[in-house]
Amino acid sequence: MCVSQREQGAAPSAHSGISGVKMSSRTDILKKELEEELKLSSEDLRSHAWYHGPLPRQESERLLESNGDFLIRDSISSPGDYVLSCSGAGQLLHFKIIAVSLRPRRGMARTLYQLEQDQFDNIPALVRSYVGDRRKVSESTGAVIISPVNRSLPLRALHEKHNSHSGGDRDHRRSLNMPESSLLRTKDRFGSQPGNLDILKEKPLQSAQSDSNLLSAFTAEALTLPQNQMRVPLSPLFRTGSDPVLRAKTLPAPSLDLNGNSALRGSDSQLHCKAPPKPIRAPSLLLPEPPDEADTYSELIPRVPVIFKRPVDHGIAEERWKNRVRATETTFGFLESEESQGGVDSGTGLLDNAITVTVVHTVVAGEEEEDPFVRPQIQTISSYQPKAFQSLLLSPENKPLEPAALRKLKEIVSQKDCKESALHILREDCQEIRIWGVTPEQQRMMGVQSGLELLTLPYGQQLRRDLLERHHLLCLGVAVDILGCTGAVSERAHTLHRIIQLAVELRDHAGDLFAFSAVMKALTLPQVARLEQTWQTLQQIHTQSAITFQKQLKPALRELDECIALPPASDIVVPHIVPVLRAMEGEDDGGGPMEESCARLLRVLQAARSYAANAELHRKNAEDKLQGHTPLPELREAFQTEFSLRLFWGSKGASVEQKERYRKFDQILSVLSQKLEPERDRSKLVSSVYGAAF
Repeated sequence: MCVSQREQGAAPSAHSGISGVKMSSRTDILKKELEEELKLSSEDLRSHAWYHGPLPRQESERLLESNGDFLIRDSISSPGDYVLSCSGAGQLLHFKIIAVSLRPRRGMARTLYQLEQDQFDNIPALVRSYVGDRRKVSESTGAVIISPVNRSLPLRALHEKHNSHSGGDRDHRRSLNMPESSLLRTKDRFGSQPGNLDILKEKPLQSAQSDSNLLSAFTAEALTLPQNQMRVPLSPLFRTGSDPVLRAKTLPAPSLDLNGNSALRGSDSQLHCKAPPKPIRAPSLLLPEPPDEADTYSELIPRVPVIFKRPVDHGIAEERWKNRVRATETTFGFLESEESQGGVDSGTGLLDNAITVTVVHTVVAGEEEEDPFVRPQIQTISSYQPKAFQSLLLSPENKPLEPAALRKLKEIVSQKDCKESALHILREDCQEIRIWGVTPEQQRMMGVQSGLELLTLPYGQQLRRDLLERHHLLCLGVAVDILGCTGAVSERAHTLHRIIQLAVELRDHAGDLFAFSAVMKALTLPQVARLEQTWQTLQQIHTQSAITFQKQLKPALRELDECIALPPASDIVVPHIVPVLRAMEGEDDGGGPMEESCARLLRVLQAARSYAANAELHRKNAEDKLQGHTPLPELREAFQTEFSLRLFWGSKGASVEQKERYRKFDQILSVLSQKLEPERDRSKLVSSVYGAAF
């Protein structure tokens, strides 16, 4: 008895009468067999304990206890397909995984698996992606899979267990519905009469040998009975010879089964059946309910690919995808429903929580090819990594504002003229804004050709934040250069003159309005603007620079900030993108009356569209401007953002939250400014603030 149970894979029970030793032996065998399965390749579905084989729907629901629990099982209604069963949003959900079949190019077939958007080479890769990224299985339910429910028996034992429990009834139901059957003729049993057409096989019909396709009066169940217990035929009407046996009952109209095979019909004059039809590749929402499942599957809405190299390619890619569908004679009902009804939820039957089967078997027309549209990678981490930055001017563990580093930096910058410094700043801005020097790999990851396009898109948020950080650090660098001059007033006035000349070179020669606005922001900071003696000395010694600053540069910056008059794109390499960045990140409150704020916002959005449309022109301008320019390593490092992070806050403070870093550094600038030109009645307060800041 023990040997018989081991061969059948029957689970031990409390009333089996098997001794404890035999039960332990069987448990060890099953455990060892399960371990051997789990040792298979990770790409093999059997090697994953969350795959339960032919687990019935009801039993899978009993295993799903908490939100996020999931398992993969075989589809009973559609052999060869897989079902994701999970618990989410307070309900039990079952999603049939979509199989996308690619027509082979060189004789090698390929099948991809997907739920709603992404496609994967195998089921384990699909599960790893959805569990690791915590993505929604479907947008309509919002379900997320987190915790796998593992099986405790090998697949062989599970197959035998579930087949023994439900195999007989399921086979009988299928014999009545006739899915995927081969009509066989058994001359040995019926002589010259047609064979029993109710005997079902799982293989598709290849040819027809019977004289007719009408159903026999005998069922498969009757054939298994002894001769003396043979049931009386349903109809007494018989025909002799090769004529078919007729039923007295009216047969229901044949309908499509789940795999697209229609029931074959015949007549007295038609001795051979029709050729088998082409496989139906339509979504299952067009088909009747599965005969083997009491409930249908949860809704999945396969979508048109939404990932493009550029936003303007959306319409072209969608039309190409639809043409590919039409070329394969495939009916994708969800395309028409989304366009004509305004989305899936507006269709009939879906509003009433009618859960539809959504299995799509897609065969791509022509030969297998790589889709040129690749999903952009949404950047969530800053591009600036000061801890990993290898500096030529700073020690590995530097402290904030080290005097030696400041002196060396000032010496390097002062040795070069303003035009050379402007070109170095332009080079870094073009690379960090991703206008120039963008590799094809970076373009593929961004989904667009230029950072000027990316910063206007929703998933360009991290780039916008990084650029705002760089803009502010350029401003702080100029402010430290001015406030760090602790010598005579004339020395500070000369520094102001040099910085004003740098602003002129950035605007007129380099065409870098991004850096120009950062330099001008530093010159208008409260800590710099309050240095009355320094500005008066500038007017006396460098009168032309003072006039240029007041009469030309400040009005020009005001127009750029308000987006009143944009300079021609042909003369600009890096446009003034700061208003766009601030508006899209919610940092620009506008100020003033409502009408003026709305008008300004409209101008900012129009400027953003102009920058994105002229991205290619700005790239060409950068190539022309930087052609033949060779950067100096130390001077180039002086204008890099990661260097500024390390210089201002040290190797440890650079990773502190941005708001806190800015607040403390603003205090330091105030202390430095007060130290240069203290107020008479607040000298004691300045000393206390200076001590607290350091």
